[in-house]
Amino acid sequence: MGIKERREREKNERRESILRAAIRVYDKEGYHAITMEKIAEAAELSRATLYLYFKTKDEIFIHAILSYSDFFRQRLESLYAGRAEIRDKLLESLWFTFIEFYEKDRASFNATLYFHQGEMIRNLPENLRILLDRSGSRNYAYLSKIMAYGIDRGVFRDCSAKTLAEVVWTSFLGIIHLENSKQAMSRKSHLAVTWMLTLEMLSRGILKND
Repeated sequence: MGIKERREREKNERRESILRAAIRVYDKEGYHAITMEKIAEAAELSRATLYLYFKTKDEIFIHAILSYSDFFRQRLESLYAGRAEIRDKLLESLWFTFIEFYEKDRASFNATLYFHQGEMIRNLPENLRILLDRSGSRNYAYLSKIMAYGIDRGVFRDCSAKTLAEVVWTSFLGIIHLENSKQAMSRKSHLAVTWMLTLEMLSRGILKND
């Protein structure tokens, strides 16, 4: 490996370490308590070095969310590519893809939810809003394509693919919002049971009966 390639790799590794550090601080202290100084300390960097990579904490978080969301896009893309093989298990496979996405990094998932709130989106600079919107739109497009395939093949009831994508995805998000609220109140979790019951109820309403 040449000097240029090694420096580029080190730069990318340092950038990723900053993103991971920001999520760790967010998970521990919450968004409003976060400063660039705290992120730099968590990443074991000087403030001057941190500012070479990112100018604001919002810029750091949006890029952390984009990196995390790219994993979701890849999983949806893979699911769609194998749609013919899992045709009758399409909804179940999609639901477990949601769970995999959440379980991969709960802190990043929760940060993603936080930054998709209306107030947060409105307060972001336009360039960051555009990045967030493009990432979400790509994922939503794959969700809609999966639903459209299921409808076209008679697996799902005849309805709007885009609306169906929203119904299934927001059902999952609602469960996570409730789970977060319960954790904040130190209440007992029934996450796994809720996931399975929701999948059963969605299946009854969405799957087409022959």
